Amino acid sequence: MKKNNFTESFYRSAGYFVVVLISLVYVASSLINISKTGKSIYEIIATGVLSLIVGIMINGIFRSIGIRRGDEDERTVATNNLHARTVDEIAPYIDKLDEFCERENARVLREIRTRILAKEGMKYSDYFDSEGGTFENAKINCRGDSRIDREIDKARAKTYKKALRVKIKPLVSSNLTSDGVKASDPFDFGRSKKEFTSRKNASDMIIKLLMAVIFGYFGVSLASQVNVASIIWNALQIVLYITGGVIQMYSSYMWVVDDYRGSVIKKIDYLQKFKKYAQTKPER
Repeated sequence: MKKNNFTESFYRSAGYFVVVLISLVYVASSLINISKTGKSIYEIIATGVLSLIVGIMINGIFRSIGIRRGDEDERTVATNNLHARTVDEIAPYIDKLDEFCERENARVLREIRTRILAKEGMKYSDYFDSEGGTFENAKINCRGDSRIDREIDKARAKTYKKALRVKIKPLVSSNLTSDGVKASDPFDFGRSKKEFTSRKNASDMIIKLLMAVIFGYFGVSLASQVNVASIIWNALQIVLYITGGVIQMYSSYMWVVDDYRGSVIKKIDYLQKFKKYAQTKPER
């Protein structure tokens, strides 16, 4: 029996809950008249800030729930346990990990540059040494004086400069053994949970600020029941915030299960590769 199946439960319960909330918003909108509140700039700011704080708190709570559910998912638990065991296994060879990282950095940089140069029929060893250094007298423009040769020389020079400018995020031992993948950069393990949450909070601030201004500037009124109108208007805001929060919860959960877990798997692959390297490398 599975320990946790958050995805299935989300579609079964939370998904329907969001649909109901959105439907209520649409139905309730027919009960009110939307118009300018006539509030002063200070009243708009005060009302808007309160709405902003409530919206950020709701989203933050839902996001933390999504991350926690992602951590509790059996796939994430299994991956984290495997990473911990792998770190324990390479502990006897930890003094060689920095050397391995430098070796992998040089290898990946060489492979990327080789692919770039190959597009113009250029050989890596003609332009770079075994350590990735450049040759001062590398021959780039040497095909001839005809128009076609000059065009080829120009393309080769451009390709050589592109290979020179290649930058990768360096692989370091601390990244492999601790928390927190781009196809173009194999050593970029993506965001840590702290970075993910911080970036989401920043984007939420902008969205919620805009919504706060809108809800602060506009208000509603009923012919004889002003208080009821205000309650309905505030309820609509909460419904929208909860709807966005549930979406945030699910996206946070999927980020942990897919993106974050994928980065941990990638670390495990490199650690296992390092283990083989350390076991077969003779002592100096």
